[in-house]
Amino acid sequence: MANDRSSGELPSSVFRAAEVHYEDLPVSEIAATGQGIPSPYLAPAEKIAEWDGLERTFGDFSRRVREQVVSDPQGAVRQLQEQVFRETAYEPSHVGGDLDRKNLRMYEWQRGELYIHSAALILDPETTLEVTYEPEGRLKRLLLEAEDQSITYLGALPDGVTQEQGNAVAVWRAQHGKGPVAENDTEFLHDLSDIYFDSLREALATRRRFINEYSIESHRIRLSYDDQSYDVNYRQTKFRRAHIHALPVIRESPLDARESIVAGTRGTGEFGARREARARAVVEQVMAGDRSAPASATLPKYALLWVRDNRDNAAFMDTKPEILKQAIETLRATDPDRKILLIGDDLFKRRPELFAAFQQEGVLDGVDSESLIRFWAADKNGGTALTHGEQALFLHYLNTDADVVQVGIESGALESAICLGVPTVYFQAQEHVADKGTRWQLYWAKWSFGESRVAEETDGSKKFYASGRPVKLFDRSGEVYPPPLMTVRRVEFGPALPEPEDVEAEPVTVYYPGNISVGVDRIGTLVESGELTGMSQAFDQGWSEEAWRTSEYYADQINRWAAVETTDWELASRRYGAITHALNGLIHPTDGEVRRTYERAGYDLSVQPGREPGGAVAPGVISAAYGTGPEDRGRAVTEALTDVLGDEGFKARCVHDLRLVRLSAEEQGKLASSIKEVTAANDVLRRIGNIAPDGSPTTSKHVAEALSVILPAQRNRSQGQGQGPVGIDSEGADAVRHAVLGRRRGPAAAEAGPRGSTGGDAAGPKAPRTADATLPHPSARPGHGPGTGPSGRSGSEGRE
Repeated sequence: MANDRSSGELPSSVFRAAEVHYEDLPVSEIAATGQGIPSPYLAPAEKIAEWDGLERTFGDFSRRVREQVVSDPQGAVRQLQEQVFRETAYEPSHVGGDLDRKNLRMYEWQRGELYIHSAALILDPETTLEVTYEPEGRLKRLLLEAEDQSITYLGALPDGVTQEQGNAVAVWRAQHGKGPVAENDTEFLHDLSDIYFDSLREALATRRRFINEYSIESHRIRLSYDDQSYDVNYRQTKFRRAHIHALPVIRESPLDARESIVAGTRGTGEFGARREARARAVVEQVMAGDRSAPASATLPKYALLWVRDNRDNAAFMDTKPEILKQAIETLRATDPDRKILLIGDDLFKRRPELFAAFQQEGVLDGVDSESLIRFWAADKNGGTALTHGEQALFLHYLNTDADVVQVGIESGALESAICLGVPTVYFQAQEHVADKGTRWQLYWAKWSFGESRVAEETDGSKKFYASGRPVKLFDRSGEVYPPPLMTVRRVEFGPALPEPEDVEAEPVTVYYPGNISVGVDRIGTLVESGELTGMSQAFDQGWSEEAWRTSEYYADQINRWAAVETTDWELASRRYGAITHALNGLIHPTDGEVRRTYERAGYDLSVQPGREPGGAVAPGVISAAYGTGPEDRGRAVTEALTDVLGDEGFKARCVHDLRLVRLSAEEQGKLASSIKEVTAANDVLRRIGNIAPDGSPTTSKHVAEALSVILPAQRNRSQGQGQGPVGIDSEGADAVRHAVLGRRRGPAAAEAGPRGSTGGDAAGPKAPRTADATLPHPSARPGHGPGTGPSGRSGSEGRE
């Protein structure tokens, strides 16, 4: 099921560099004053001591909870909800959707929020953070997944346990790599206990990460317990507040902000030296053999292609295999000197057919698909996994020592590097550009503060979109601020919302690829683990003939859906939804609601002409399995379905479905030009340095002004030579001087020139300045070696 277009055939648009002026970038309209309201929510010493103590003794606490749940499941759960959870933490502080407020909040399960919230806490001392846990919310999410995936606990439930709790435990066990059924009641009740108290454990661990990983003072972090509906606290939190309070500091001086983030993340003394050494060790592994000996040589060039692969209910944000392939092709065609490394999760885990297809097509030729996959893992770092902070330091030091660009789908894992100035191009489904995209747009778009209000019809009534949401207008107040960063760009893909202006509309199409990813993984696991054949125990020999016929109907539906040829996301997504629901009906044939749900969803292929199977296991195999005696029927049926879903033809269709999402020619061209823009912006910042000749710090606006001159010139040269992105040569260096200094101080300023930057080091506002107009290449810097800090100082005190 290979793609029609070969890897060497790229649209001509990928060779064109965009002509960008920062004035052309969109404006993020922020319904706030921009002044900020300092947070008063600090943790007192006695509460800090209580949380520290609970963290140390959590093992004893969890054992007591398990014992209580085993003896009285519902009574112990009620005690946790009504007493323990409330007494341990505060109620969530008031936010009310006010974006000016600096009492930040994130929920313990939002691990992706760690990165931008740590930057906000480091850069703005008036901010505080609540780490909120909501055990009931965790249970609800498990139940939603159980419903979406038609997962039911198949074993006998202990006394006092509801079926809903049983289904939640079934999902919990699947998420933790356990078998579908607990060995006994005690094991089941221990799992149920974990569902409730594990959110408190994770909240304590998250609090500790901020303290240890980012040097945040313990009194600025509180725990809170939220048992309200999402509309009360969760929706009013407005997580973009972290961006709104962190990014203005970066806008005013990108390198000063970078130095602050690195200092907080690195830490001090022996602790900091050890963290820096561990991060630099990964840099050395990546750059082994690539370091340039002559000081005048160009920096090694790397492209880090992030792989995000959760395969759970957030899979809509996972890396799309075909888009990854296109990114590799684009880099090869436009920047062949840039070494490509995959970084992050293992896209090919439990997907041998996808890996084989990529190898056969040459997608991975010359690509390092191993070194940085799960680069943080203990087995790659001397037996101790890299912490979140050490991972960020690695990316920072690599960006210091090399010419780097990171490319990936929008994910929190990219955000630390973004704030540290690592050139970044991220993919975002167009449906999310209006919804989730408003947050990430804050990195690279201009800003405007003001008030939002509901629009009115001519008769004075409120105006609404077709979705029923009110139409809002924005009244700008004050100036329009430049973008905080010029080293970030977005590449949109896929269809837009039906009404793109309805920024709160719920995306739909973007979830189809996620459903495919989850479905392929779930079915593959069922087959390979033997869980599918294990479902034979759920067949009841005493079923009526009608029940057996209904069960056979579902088995036939699975057989049919496995053979359907797909051409679009929606149909492929429906394949896995139908198979998952049919597997549920297979063992619950007497449940009329299951049948009604299946038919209402439009899964019944018997009423859909043109979707008959072609090449699947012969229908006779299914009927033969149901023709066996009742005592052997369950085993025969599940073995037949294992053959159907383990068939090579079905596996090939799964790979085809995973690869349906791809960039258009225009989107691929945007990727090529965006890579050029962000790497050029980083090169400009390296050359300008931190301090301009008049003593003011370099800002993102200065970088934008320089790019407005450099990129058009590069674009013309690229078109004339048929090449992709190129570095800044002597002509480009002159453009930097004239663009930044000439515009601000007149012709005389160009004679003075900016202070030379030693590899992007932040010198600080009192650093000595030079009148030398030469802009040295960033590789020509002192102390460039493993035994020194980033600015030539010793590793124990060097900071950037």
